[in-house]
Amino acid sequence: MVKFMEENSSTMSDYGFMDSHRELTKMLSDQDVDIKDCKHSVRYVKGEISDEVLVKMIGKTLDFDDISLTETNSFKFEDKHIGVLRALCEDQCYIQQLGSDNIEQVNKQGEIKQKYNIKAANDICVTDTGDVYFTDYYNNSIGRLSPSGSVSTVISTDPLEPVGICQSVDGGLLVTLKDKESAECKLEPQSRRLVRHITMTGVIHEYEYQEDGQTRLFTFPYRVTQNNNSDICVVNITDILTGDLPILSPSGRMKSVYRGQNPAEVFFPGDVVCDSLCNILVTDEINKQIHLLSPDGEFLKFLMTENEVNHPIKLTFCKSTLWVGYVEQVVKVFQYRV
Repeated sequence: MVKFMEENSSTMSDYGFMDSHRELTKMLSDQDVDIKDCKHSVRYVKGEISDEVLVKMIGKTLDFDDISLTETNSFKFEDKHIGVLRALCEDQCYIQQLGSDNIEQVNKQGEIKQKYNIKAANDICVTDTGDVYFTDYYNNSIGRLSPSGSVSTVISTDPLEPVGICQSVDGGLLVTLKDKESAECKLEPQSRRLVRHITMTGVIHEYEYQEDGQTRLFTFPYRVTQNNNSDICVVNITDILTGDLPILSPSGRMKSVYRGQNPAEVFFPGDVVCDSLCNILVTDEINKQIHLLSPDGEFLKFLMTENEVNHPIKLTFCKSTLWVGYVEQVVKVFQYRV
């Protein structure tokens, strides 16, 4: 009956439609239909969407002109240049002056709180758990500074010299390494220049060559940091007063290389850090600038220029506090706003 009505709906008269409807209704009423009350096992539960979840899902618009620095403190050393600068917390940092036999723990006013007898550190790393590691170029090893102030060797890198060090996003360490046989900025067939991902139990990965297995990634990898997006940013010194900033994926693929904003100018990076939004900050000692880059290594703006800063060489972050070390033996502390 239903099929008949569908096929003849265009030619059926009103009376015919009404007769067909009555017959269909009578036919359905004669059927033995037992409809029971069914209860479903599915119910709706209201959820909640936080701002953080929304940002992760769809992102947000950022105005990098809003990123700014406000100086809060500064202090100066009278005799030696700054070789190592690493924040311990927002209020204190570790500093080693070039040629010094000690690493000093100082506050924002430059007051020395502690001294540790460590004379061969190339770089220092403070992990999220508060562990302190340093690269020991004299013994070709990674050392650890305990909370009590004792110093111990935890990993050997022999025969390679460890230079830069940082915590990896998985809780391990990233260390830049070089051989001692060839000059720092000269590559020879036997030269070793690499970044090694390590834990206390072994080597996880080594970054030395590009994907072809032949093209070198670095001339002299000097400093390293890992961004929150897992990219690895390396200060690579290519000559006495020139360098670049390779950005690698965790697998070792070369994503980009930053060589400065002005190709006509010499670019000499000294240190690199990343903020909470994965933006990259890199010092340019020669041009007296701090460059602000996107996570992909695209230039955004100069965070500081020669009118605001002298020769910056060291950077270190702790939350929203940025410490900057200068050739002129000055350390300045800034509130970093994003």
